Amino acid sequence: MRKELLLSTSVLALSLLFLSGCVPVVEYYVCPDGSKVLDPDECKPVVTEEQEEAGIIETEPVGEEEEQEQGVEEPSESAISEEAQALFAKFNKVNSIRYAYVESPRILPENVYYVSREKMKIELKSRVKFSPEESYDTVYLDLINKEGVAYCEERDKSICPDKDKEFDVEFDDYFVETPFDWMAKITKADLTGRSQTVENRNAVEVEFEINNQPGIVYVDSFFSVPLKIIFMNKTYEFRDVVINEAGAEELEHQHTT
Repeated sequence: MRKELLLSTSVLALSLLFLSGCVPVVEYYVCPDGSKVLDPDECKPVVTEEQEEAGIIETEPVGEEEEQEQGVEEPSESAISEEAQALFAKFNKVNSIRYAYVESPRILPENVYYVSREKMKIELKSRVKFSPEESYDTVYLDLINKEGVAYCEERDKSICPDKDKEFDVEFDDYFVETPFDWMAKITKADLTGRSQTVENRNAVEVEFEINNQPGIVYVDSFFSVPLKIIFMNKTYEFRDVVINEAGAEELEHQHTT
């Protein structure tokens, strides 16, 4: 009995040994990055630092929120210095300006302007004449709607027989940028510490930029009205300046009938 049991155990051990030799052994391939795969073709390609810097690796698309966060810049400090802001703040008290306008290379003014932020009246030095009975000497511009009309307002009836006759004019033929326009365009400014007398007024010198282009403006020290501007190789002058004289009604034609 003991011999039979020993024989049976020996036969079983030999059988198991035979079976284990028939079972295939699973072999793994170790990739260069240390990962194990069954098929070497499944290994991920190794990318060098040079290739990564050259942009060979495709990165995951940036999410919309992350992209928005990357595109947002922190607001920078105002490009207009505190001293310039304090000076320019005086301009808020200005409602209307009368002046003679000169733009280089001209030397003498041609017309007289009365302006507010919405309207412009131009007294022409040279009357526009169509016939002995038809002419105009005063132009009114609507700065908001970009429209213009003209009238003959000379008191002499032999020159202006009908002061209420309206003439249509082209806005761009008469419009020139006003002191209000210039001040609104300035994006960067700082005082130079210098000043000079311009048109018998104490004028503070200010360095400024408009669309990254530098310039110099001399502004009245009391009202901060631009008196002289040097910009893009040209000079703009506002002469014989009178501030807050004209009311709104004076910037519109006064009908006689």
